[in-house]
Amino acid sequence: MFEALRALVTVVSLGSVSEAARALHVTQPTVTRQIQQLERQFGQALFDRSGKRLALTPAGERVHAYALEVLRKQEELAESLLEMSNPEAGLVRIGAGLSPTLYRLPALVARYASIHPRVRFQVVTGSSKVTLERLASRAVDLAIVTTPPDGDAGVELVALWRDELVAVAPSYHALAGKRATIAELAEHPLVVMHGESGLRRQIDELLHRAGVDRPAPPVMETDSLEAMNRFVQAGLGLAVVPWPAVADDVTEGRLKLVHIVGCDLGQRTVTLVWRKESHIPAAARAFLRWLASQQEAVSTGLR
Repeated sequence: MFEALRALVTVVSLGSVSEAARALHVTQPTVTRQIQQLERQFGQALFDRSGKRLALTPAGERVHAYALEVLRKQEELAESLLEMSNPEAGLVRIGAGLSPTLYRLPALVARYASIHPRVRFQVVTGSSKVTLERLASRAVDLAIVTTPPDGDAGVELVALWRDELVAVAPSYHALAGKRATIAELAEHPLVVMHGESGLRRQIDELLHRAGVDRPAPPVMETDSLEAMNRFVQAGLGLAVVPWPAVADDVTEGRLKLVHIVGCDLGQRTVTLVWRKESHIPAAARAFLRWLASQQEAVSTGLR
């Protein structure tokens, strides 16, 4: 049917069957048969043949408009499928946590885009749980999470970078810029991530190892490092966070470090995850490989 629709559009464009046949590199009877095929299929005459020139009937005008749309869609589909096999063009769909999106991805994506200007990006944010669900449902091609999936889960993964954890306080706090143990830190109100987050589990484990089995209830729970930062600046409490989330504010004096002694606060690992045994568009696959190759370059601790 596509060939018949193309014949119709070409006849209308060039004004004659013979010209259309030459343009399509087929015989004139072939074009005539294709037009007749459409007329039989729709049960309507598509051309008024009473005059010297071919003119569309009202039914022909509708079929012609439909044919133009179908052929346009066919071309879009062909371009889209070609794009999927071209690592230098196409859309890379990324699901990521809010903090990697804010503190890491902008510079990395900008660097990649400068080398591959025809590649486009779509980033959707969410918790690690939501992001992995989007990956499983094929709503995104790649996931960047702080809590990787347990077990195999039908995915492959690579640790991208590790951010050193630091304790921070408002600039005017008694512990600001001072040395303190983790137990002393826990004597003050704490701003923490929600209970399901990997960072929260790390902090709870740190307190447990320090013998603080029953810390005071946190003064604030949130799902955003940016929100934690702002709540600490407002004087609501202290927090343990990845260094990149507070680096600018420490540098500018809006926050100060609390230098923890007696234990290592550790690091938070950010992981790249993708589906096993699943077709990934070439542009996404190329970005995946490039991003994985950057892991050493972007792994940083406190400077």
